[in-house]
Amino acid sequence: MKYECHGHIISDGVSYKDSMARHKNGIDEQFIRHNLKLCAQHGISFYRDGGDKLMVSAAAKRLAGEYEIDYRSPIYIIHKSGYYGQMYGRAFDDLKAFARLVKEAKSLGADFIKITVSGMLDFNNNGRISGPSMNYGELCEMVNISRGEGFAVMAHVNGSDNIKNALSAGVKSIEHGYWPDRDVIDYFLQTGAVWVPTCAPVHNLIGAGRFPDGVLKSVLEAQRQVLVEAYKRGVPIAAGSDCGAFMVPHGKGTEDEYRILSEMGIEPERGNRAIEEIFKVV
Repeated sequence: MKYECHGHIISDGVSYKDSMARHKNGIDEQFIRHNLKLCAQHGISFYRDGGDKLMVSAAAKRLAGEYEIDYRSPIYIIHKSGYYGQMYGRAFDDLKAFARLVKEAKSLGADFIKITVSGMLDFNNNGRISGPSMNYGELCEMVNISRGEGFAVMAHVNGSDNIKNALSAGVKSIEHGYWPDRDVIDYFLQTGAVWVPTCAPVHNLIGAGRFPDGVLKSVLEAQRQVLVEAYKRGVPIAAGSDCGAFMVPHGKGTEDEYRILSEMGIEPERGNRAIEEIFKVV
């Protein structure tokens, strides 16, 4: 049994633009079934989707039982206007609007809430974190609102201070978590949150010629050093490949993530089970 703790069933691992266009005029059920079949063929029986704005993950959740896959979804990412998340999510301008989106996600069958705390990495600029980061006070209120509806919170976040803020606010899983420092380990241990490091999207870009290999390797090495120490100290680390991202195909991407973690000496089973329990169906 394998776990895919961070994927996007909507995407094909080749082109985000084409992936979105495929479902723009109606959900392509055949494409969803193709990806679910790939997952099943690779022994994946648990899949936690990162959400999308076209209801594709909601459709996948409905179909996944046919492939004996336990499927969890936030339905869509919730992000603040002007912040990272528009690729797969819906925006809010104030906390009242955030609360409405949480309630709507619940009505659509969400199992948890996914938010964005910081931006992506700019590999053409030494892996710098792009865009603004969420204000801590606002972040706390977002987590409290989500909890009030019975939801655990999954957060896209990079940067050590952003990771610490997210954990302090009560986020239950850190997605990506690039550019950590060793102090984040204590925050993980104090909160019991899970780290889903999604190493495959960076690792698989090395040698592809899309970004400078030196930058990719330095980003991955900085991640590896803290991940290994965190694991040795007892932080639960789960396998999530961000499958659907460029060069991270469904099924194989999950295999890649397991292999990368194994090469670091990390066994993700404890983290996987923690994700399964924390992000249980509401």
